[in-house]
Formats: sequence, C-alpha cells, structure tokens
Amino acid sequence: MSTDPSTRIPEARRIAALWAGLLLAPAAFLLSLEVSYAAVTRACFDTGRGLIHLVQLGCLALAVVGGLVAWRTWRAEGSAWPGQEGGAPGRTRFMAGLGLLTSALFILVIMAQGIPGFVLSPCQ
Repeated sequence: MSTDPSTRIPEARRIAALWAGLLLAPAAFLLSLEVSYAAVTRACFDTGRGLIHLVQLGCLALAVVGGLVAWRTWRAEGSAWPGQEGGAPGRTRFMAGLGLLTSALFILVIMAQGIPGFVLSPCQ
C-alpha cells in the first residue's frame, strides 16, 4: 500500500499569480536598491553610469511585470473593488487590487530612485 506524495491544489496558478502581483514590485525595488549599491564602486572606476541605469531599468521592468500580473488577475475576477463582498471572489479582488496599488507605488519609487543616477556621478 503506497500513498501519493504529490499534493494538487486546483487553484495553485491563480494563487501564485495573486502573490506574484502583490510581491514582485516590492522585491524588484529591494533588488534594485541592493544591486545598485553594490555596483557603485565598479561604476565609479570602470563603466560609469551605464551599469546602474541597466540595473534600474531591469528592476523597473520586473516591477511592471508584477503590476501586469496583478492587473490581469483583477480583470479576470471582474475588475470591481470588492466592497463588503466575502468569500473567495472578494478576497481575490482585494488582493489583486492591492497588488495593483502596491505595484504602482513601487514603480514610482524605482523611477524616483533612478533619477539621481542621471544627475550625480557614481563617485560622489
């Protein structure tokens, strides 16, 4: 007698999309912050600002992908704010809407973080 070790979750794809939409943009911001700080020494002595701009652009693209995932999930659930609605559809709409707002905020933060790279030298 053997048991099946695999666990199948019927809505695993939707759950993963909700979490990706909510957490991808903040993770992209943190990645951008860490990699930009690590690249400053190399950018100052070797390649200039291009490396830092490339990091910012890549992380901005990652945050936009998170926003698009949240938007797609929100549209799939009816694109209405949940209000007092309960149950799985309300939770899904709330989490997808929160992912949209979080992604928009962190996209703006990553863009604001990249502005000094155009004005200041990495050696300052």
